[in-house]
Amino acid sequence: MVTEILVNPYTAIRLFAKTYLAFGDEVLTTRKYKITREAWIASMFLIALDQQSKTEWWLTPVSGSGSPDFNCYSFSRSKDNSFTNRSFLKLEVFEWRKEQNELDFLDALTEIKLKKIIDPNITILCYIRRNSLIPPAIGLNQKLKTISPRVKDIWYLGDVSGDATLWRVTQLYPNTLAIDINYDHILQTKETQSFLHAYRAKSEKLEFEPTGKKVLLTPEFDLKLEE
Repeated sequence: MVTEILVNPYTAIRLFAKTYLAFGDEVLTTRKYKITREAWIASMFLIALDQQSKTEWWLTPVSGSGSPDFNCYSFSRSKDNSFTNRSFLKLEVFEWRKEQNELDFLDALTEIKLKKIIDPNITILCYIRRNSLIPPAIGLNQKLKTISPRVKDIWYLGDVSGDATLWRVTQLYPNTLAIDINYDHILQTKETQSFLHAYRAKSEKLEFEPTGKKVLLTPEFDLKLEE
């Protein structure tokens, strides 16, 4: 039986906040915390999707150096509080900041990320670092349509308030859509369940259940199930 642990996006965001308070800007720049940082980016995106379509999303990191970075699952809850899988999403995270890269946003996206993607079912999420400006979504959408990237869709996450209070998740391709989320509200939201088991039994049906044992989630986003 193959099993993996799924993380609630609110849990991942709370871990990032605690890790940042403990280690400061190192969390934003070093490879040691790369997965923790990307999990925060992915979780902001999933919470925005939840807000838009009233679904409940969970994520788990994918081991290895290829794509995607995270497998994501959405659920509906039954009356007995069990979980039923609704959707599956393969998520690839891409960070961009102008001062760290001579390429503009669209060139960086196409040259660094899109050329490496071979799975047409991948969703790309670009994190725009603070104080970095990019063209409006409609203009980027038109340019991306001329490229016709072989991916499911492309989004970006950026701070639109300047003080990290209001964030915007914007779809760039194949359509355009903007979803605003309040970071203070996210930090004040307490999840009822932090982790789930996802496993395939002999029937190959994907099953989900709350973890009956304590899960340790380290600052480096290592998931450890205690015996």
